[in-house]
This record gives sequence, structure tokens and C-alpha cells, in this order.
Amino acid sequence: MLPDTLKVLHPLIPWREISGFRNILVHNYLGDIDPLTVKAVADQHLPALAQCMQTMLRTGTEEA
Repeated sequence: MLPDTLKVLHPLIPWREISGFRNILVHNYLGDIDPLTVKAVADQHLPALAQCMQTMLRTGTEEA
């Protein structure tokens, strides 16, 4: 988990949506989870998010 003090420096990243998606996956709030949707999210968004988070963790304050 990233500290809130670091997340606030990157307001363009949709932190609430990321957390919400995680909650749906973990707790299965909506019933059946469509594996194609999960794959699409992972394929389309995860690489950019991972790169941004690595930069954030490495620098601590640099804009990603």
C-alpha cells in the first residue's frame, strides 16, 4: 500500500477507482466477475500504473 502522502502528489491517478476495483475482485461484491473484463483492465492499465508506482516509490516525490 502506498502512503496517502505520496498518493496526494499524484492526483491524476484514479486511486479510488483502483481501490474499488480491488475490493470487487477480492470480495466479489457484484457476484460473478467477468474474467475478460479483468484481463482487459490488466492489459490496458496495469503496465502504465506499475511504471508510475515504481517511479513514485523510487523517488518519493517526483511526478510520474
